[in-house]
Amino acid sequence: MFMNFNLDEIVLTDTDFAPRRARAKEYLLNFDLDRLLHTFRKQAGISSQAEPLGGWEEEVCGLRGHFTGHFLSACTRFAFGDKDPDMHLRVGQIVETLSACARPDGYLSAFEESVLDVLEAEENRDVWAPYYTLHKILQGLTDAYRFTDNRTALDLAVNLAKYIHARFQKLSFWKIDGMLRCTKVNPVNEFGGIGDVLYSLHEITGEEELLGLAKTFDRPYFLDNLAAGHDVLENLHANTHFPMILAAMHRYDLTGEAPLREAALHFLSFLAGRTFANGCSSSKATAFIPGQVSEKSEHWGAYGDLHEALTGGECESCCAHNTERVLEHAFQWTGEARWMEWLETLKYSAVLNSASSVTGLSQYHQPLGVKVHKKFSRPFDDFWCCTGSGIEAMSELQKNIWLHDGEVLLVNMPVSSVLRWKEKDLQIEQKSDFPDHASAIFTVRTSRPATFTLRWKASSVRGISLNGNPVELEAENGFVSFRGEFRDGDVIEAALTAELSEVPLPGDPTRRALRLGPVLLAEVVPEGASEVDSDAASKVDSEAASEVDSEPVSELVAEAVSEAASEASIESSAADGNPSVSGHGGRMVPIYRIETETYSVYRGQAGLAPAGSQAEEDAVQDGRAAYATNR
Repeated sequence: MFMNFNLDEIVLTDTDFAPRRARAKEYLLNFDLDRLLHTFRKQAGISSQAEPLGGWEEEVCGLRGHFTGHFLSACTRFAFGDKDPDMHLRVGQIVETLSACARPDGYLSAFEESVLDVLEAEENRDVWAPYYTLHKILQGLTDAYRFTDNRTALDLAVNLAKYIHARFQKLSFWKIDGMLRCTKVNPVNEFGGIGDVLYSLHEITGEEELLGLAKTFDRPYFLDNLAAGHDVLENLHANTHFPMILAAMHRYDLTGEAPLREAALHFLSFLAGRTFANGCSSSKATAFIPGQVSEKSEHWGAYGDLHEALTGGECESCCAHNTERVLEHAFQWTGEARWMEWLETLKYSAVLNSASSVTGLSQYHQPLGVKVHKKFSRPFDDFWCCTGSGIEAMSELQKNIWLHDGEVLLVNMPVSSVLRWKEKDLQIEQKSDFPDHASAIFTVRTSRPATFTLRWKASSVRGISLNGNPVELEAENGFVSFRGEFRDGDVIEAALTAELSEVPLPGDPTRRALRLGPVLLAEVVPEGASEVDSDAASKVDSEAASEVDSEPVSELVAEAVSEAASEASIESSAADGNPSVSGHGGRMVPIYRIETETYSVYRGQAGLAPAGSQAEEDAVQDGRAAYATNR
């Protein structure tokens, strides 16, 4: 079973992943903890003179307190991964304050207890996701124990879980079913990953009542249908149901109940047909609403049909982070290369892409249409769900680059980093500026010879050499590998595969995106470009897909796109060594390198206008309706 290395065994050294992680860490270190914990103190009757936060952490917002849980989880990972004493201190300070705010019966929240009474009485009205918020608090406390050994945090988490258990013990079967059936549009009763964290608490404590409570949140309307092979995703709110899959996978690992494994793997099959070229999902558009995205923008639509999905509200970033976790787990179960191929695209084009290179903070949605732009969370005024999941994602951004299974080391992504393989007492440094060049170099540092197998996805590499000598690779089940005895100073060079390919929009083959290997490309739209210029994109067919060597991607993409445009009789010209896709000088760049520029991803074929009018495209370009302070 392949597993990730511990967070403290990998150090990012590249120029895309590492800076975003550093920006997010800086944000956490500089955050005023009194402001962060203001609503907890207020709820507990403790005096607080701190300036309240805005957005989804306002004093009257139903989700207030959720970001504190995310914040704590992220701090614990930075503290552990970097062995950072300042982060360790922050964790202790947050837990100390939360401990002062907890009631003797275990209740701990930034919102009043009566909100749970309303949920029990009305089931899915007049509240906003209280158990979603309690999950974030539970998760933060549990992570504080797991990563920093804070025993007070564990006590707080267990006591809060027992408080929840006591409430559920008083409820009937049908009352619970009504409270936890999240099938309405934008369900206000969504409960996050509370089942998943309860399974963790059961593992830590061995307490059976926590196991029973965790199972309560595994809902049959979703999981039983998936286990039976029924595709029930259409019309469901995506990020409400991702955590249910994660909890089901966790439960399978604990109990071995086969239907749960089947449910998760069927889920991935059904999800694939609703996935964009960036590896992420969510966006069920209905009729266009002027100045807004569809109210179902965070939902799944029909399998294989995203033709109305480019509303600006597609690809909720929370979904990207949770998809990574599901794919990682599926790979642990099956060892199938396809999960890592999907994950690599997702990691570059949706997880990394979710974060600002300036602040490290996240987008809510990730627009993929024509002439769109990104909108990132503001430091103290938004606090969307994706702000919280985003800082968590940055705190563990080094995951899924290197994995191991006993004597086998899998290099999953060509990202410059240093692996400190503790079990082998060695260090391997990877240097690569992919996708700017299609190569990676590995240097081994060890005090004594070490024998192990190096492995890559077959779709990722064209050849490997050891100390300048080509090595014969053994191919098996979508991977290539070689086994050797490695000594200090050994150098392994990998020639990487990077093909330029088109990815049609499911349900509308006239609109296509371009990927360079796993990396989604975006066309930077020059200021003043006309609608026709922006939309008359090149048609890149299978004959035009071009494999690249160790040359700068900007030149190679320009050459490949220019050739494809020529074959399709579309005007093309070079600008500053970059591709011009439709004669207006637009550059093709990895989507995660877009910050403030206007860009296009899914573009129409030559002579075909994009779906919707330009007025519609302009009105929804940043999915601004999704950024309201409440639903």
